[in-house]
Amino acid sequence: MPVSLLALAKRWSVGRGVILLTGANGVVGVPMAERLASNGVDVVSVSRKPTGEQYQWDLSQSPPAGTLAALNQCRQLIHCAPIWLLPPHLLALHSAGVKRIVAFSSSSVISKQHSGNAQEQMLVNSLTDAEHAIERFCREHDMQFTLFRPSMIYGRGLDENVTHIAKFITKRGFMLLAGQAKGLRQPVQAEDLVTATLTAIENPKTVNKTYTLAGAEQLTYRAMVERIFIGLNRTPRVICIPLPCFRLALKLASLFTSFNYTPEMANRMNQDLAYSNHDAIQDFAYSPQAFLTQPERDLP
Repeated sequence: MPVSLLALAKRWSVGRGVILLTGANGVVGVPMAERLASNGVDVVSVSRKPTGEQYQWDLSQSPPAGTLAALNQCRQLIHCAPIWLLPPHLLALHSAGVKRIVAFSSSSVISKQHSGNAQEQMLVNSLTDAEHAIERFCREHDMQFTLFRPSMIYGRGLDENVTHIAKFITKRGFMLLAGQAKGLRQPVQAEDLVTATLTAIENPKTVNKTYTLAGAEQLTYRAMVERIFIGLNRTPRVICIPLPCFRLALKLASLFTSFNYTPEMANRMNQDLAYSNHDAIQDFAYSPQAFLTQPERDLP
């Protein structure tokens, strides 16, 4: 860990009070908790299904008494749980003394904005409404916020994107793709989001701003899948299916599996979902890694 980040971590624990970490068992929350703890930062970690020394808090409800008491120590919040769960608790967090928020939204606000799927439109609305509510509340109550919109997050087999593809490959030995699957992707490793958070939270340039955070490497959906094959020590076996047939297959799959397949997923395999990291690079030297540099760490 760079010396500058270690110095920041020590300063938090001395002069900034305790950090509240929500979503502590998620793809970003797990490495976030580990990084903070390894650098001696006092953290109140909460999860819907707590483990170890975590506090229990289902964010769809008010915090239990024990958790509520712990919140009074917290001055900063790193929100890794779904962002739409945060606005109903802002007043209580403000009253408890939280002054600084870094929260994770999603680049789906951009990529799924024009989706024809009702569920995806609901997701976009939930993300957008939550972002606006946080911004409005913080400006009205003199709280500082930074919002991150990460692209496809992966890491430690905890994500629902790369991990889902890897499990399909492991089980079936091949991967089905729509058309040429030429749409660009920029998967971002969760550790890079942790570093971005720890760098940005004390940087005044990031206050009251929203950033898109993507990986360092742009590659086609097909190239991304082939990289996963290689990471699993398998020879890529890709079967390309015409887009209309693939859309039908996804619709049928959604009827017989627990995974929420939508025909729009097929469309997006050929759409560019690449983003600029320019603002994050300029403001806090964001420097993500290339895709799947440590497959033994990130693939199930």
